[in-house]
Amino acid sequence: MPHTMKDIAEKAGVSKSTVSRALNNDPRINEKTRERVLSIARQMNYRPHHMDQALAKKRTNIIGVMIPKTPRSITDPFFLEFLGGIGEETSKRGFSLMLPVFERGDQKEFREFFSQNNVDGIILTEPEVKDRRISYLKSEGIPFVFSGDPKVEEDIFWVDADNEKGAYKAVSHLISRGHGKIATIAGNNKLMAGVLRLEGYKQALSQEKIEIEQDLIVYGDFMGKSGYKAVMELLDNNRDFTAVFAANDFMAIGAMKALKERGYSIPADIAVMGFDGTFLSGHVEPPLSTVQLPIKELGKNCAEIITSIINDGERSGKGILLGTRLVIRDST
Repeated sequence: MPHTMKDIAEKAGVSKSTVSRALNNDPRINEKTRERVLSIARQMNYRPHHMDQALAKKRTNIIGVMIPKTPRSITDPFFLEFLGGIGEETSKRGFSLMLPVFERGDQKEFREFFSQNNVDGIILTEPEVKDRRISYLKSEGIPFVFSGDPKVEEDIFWVDADNEKGAYKAVSHLISRGHGKIATIAGNNKLMAGVLRLEGYKQALSQEKIEIEQDLIVYGDFMGKSGYKAVMELLDNNRDFTAVFAANDFMAIGAMKALKERGYSIPADIAVMGFDGTFLSGHVEPPLSTVQLPIKELGKNCAEIITSIINDGERSGKGILLGTRLVIRDST
């Protein structure tokens, strides 16, 4: 069994807190005591436990990962893979995770979390347009990193995949297949991911001198039901389109369900393209073409950054933008 600080304290005839201070080079410990403690630690081949280190530094070694409440929650395949990446990296670095869920945009609930829980840092998901959480976290001195680029001028940390370019590539692929009437199911326009993916859609059309028709832009909430409802709305209003680009896979799968119910063949009548590249995209019929995000890498990068901020006190913000790739399957 590995030796503990308590074992060292008993052999040295000092308190456990004295051992902790000696191991952490606290100036309050005299040199003679420090040398005795360090000598005994070496004899015992002592290796500090992560919890011992946390207590010595008055830390919890707990990182919070903010997950939205239903409908889009921790059961979403995107978040499951994202959390897998975070968990792998934080466990290597001696940190545990807390997974609070919150109502998007509820500042009161967000602030109450920090008054009731002690975490060393926070990973935020789904940055909002003009995200109000930033000013609060900065004023409280809470280390944080965004999964997603909040597009603010402030000096903060974030990791994102290139949503705009990914959407551009997706729509460009549809255009290359001969589609000139492309509808889009855009995501929530209060979230930066929704805004950027819609912008990529528009850029691809503009590049090819294809008119951007507002009647072919409908909004969803990144859930399957909203994709289903959006396509039904397009069909009920007799909109003319031969392809659909959905801002995530869930909405694309909902769109496919609606098209099949109305008797359309995919892709012979209408092609469908998704976004995210979750495992679900390859297990529907027909298999869904999508934009593959490096979801696990997003999680790992967020974990690396937040633990570095906590351990090293780094405060100069930086952004990391990861690439995307097209996965072309039968739906297009």
